[in-house]
Amino acid sequence: MSDQLAYRPEQALRVFPIGRTTMFAKIKSGEIESFTVGRARFIPRKALVDFMQRQIADQNHAAG
Repeated sequence: MSDQLAYRPEQALRVFPIGRTTMFAKIKSGEIESFTVGRARFIPRKALVDFMQRQIADQNHAAG
């Protein structure tokens, strides 16, 4: 599954296990970018990587 371009939210939870409620809150707030096709929502793999990198940068900045 790692070479998919985008994941459905439930699929994203298997590769980025942050908790279902947290995932949907981050999507709703825009912290994790997503898009829809019809009624289906997708999260680009890059959006998960970008979110992770922002989290790491924020933690490193707070610690430094």
